[in-house]
Amino acid sequence: MSSVTQRICKIKQPWGGYIKRKDFNVVELDDRKILNLQENINPGLVGLAVDYLTRFIMGTSLKEAFKISLIGAILAKEEKKAKKLLLSIKGLDDSSIYNACKLVGYDVCYRAGMAGFKSIDKINPDKETIENISIMVQRSVLFWEQYGPIVKEGFTFEGGYTHIISTGDGDYLTRDTLWDFKVSKGELRSTHTLQLLVYYLMGIHSIHKEFLNIKNLGVYNPRKNKIYLLKIESIPQSVIDDVEYTVIGYNSKREDYKKILEENCKGGISNVTYIHKNKDHRFRTYNESNKNLSIKNSNREIKVGEYVLHPVFGQGKVLSISGNERNKIAEVDFKSEGLKKILVSYLTPTEY
Repeated sequence: MSSVTQRICKIKQPWGGYIKRKDFNVVELDDRKILNLQENINPGLVGLAVDYLTRFIMGTSLKEAFKISLIGAILAKEEKKAKKLLLSIKGLDDSSIYNACKLVGYDVCYRAGMAGFKSIDKINPDKETIENISIMVQRSVLFWEQYGPIVKEGFTFEGGYTHIISTGDGDYLTRDTLWDFKVSKGELRSTHTLQLLVYYLMGIHSIHKEFLNIKNLGVYNPRKNKIYLLKIESIPQSVIDDVEYTVIGYNSKREDYKKILEENCKGGISNVTYIHKNKDHRFRTYNESNKNLSIKNSNREIKVGEYVLHPVFGQGKVLSISGNERNKIAEVDFKSEGLKKILVSYLTPTEY
């Protein structure tokens, strides 16, 4: 099983991509600010720092904005060090940006595993890098003032994962648009456009009713200060069907899932039953607990009674596990969020 990003990297797309860049409407914003040409830390770290700092400046709590970094720090067994960095982030002053760059160095532990982790002591952004991050965060805040408000951020796709794609999280939803942040020096690529479409389709298959209102796919790049927008209705049905089946691994049509999602969301997200099609194309539901059931994840079993980490809800204890072989669901008691039903493939085993 793969993450969304890993899966897309393996796909050989049609010439120009499933969705071509020229199909997007491009809007160029001008704040009359010029970025420094050189930066001295990994571009991926710059992008994460811009994303998380933007969330914080706009009102998200520090703990929530840097939640992936904090989970990564727990996996790296450097939680105290990470919390000290977190508490030192106050705004867009140089010291705050410097410490944010260090803190996001822990993200790789969760996103790609410990093999890719390097000591954050080696992450030391210079003045030019810090200035660029400050400008890009300010651009992002101005962008959201014009294109917001945000209705959902840092969302996952519980109920929408498959035997092919088991993890992945999106950036932002506004009332009618799914947005992705790309802090990139280059133009929009076919991997970016496919990622957007996969996010949308997995959202439609998920338990999250907000995706029913999505009419557009959008990308904002604060480095280039450009917006890319595409109406979903302009995407050929043949492309959607191919991506659902070939890329994600669904064997049903989007409209079937829309109807199910609408029906299940009438009682609210917390009451949604997880629904998938079996090999006979009959809808089945799984909501009965089996406390003796255990599953394999992250190269070892997750069992009832164990502690796990989730990218949104943090640490919790597994109370029960239910579901079929392809879509195990755990009932987890999270310290800060209470009881939640979570797709097991999105949980990481951890020590208490």
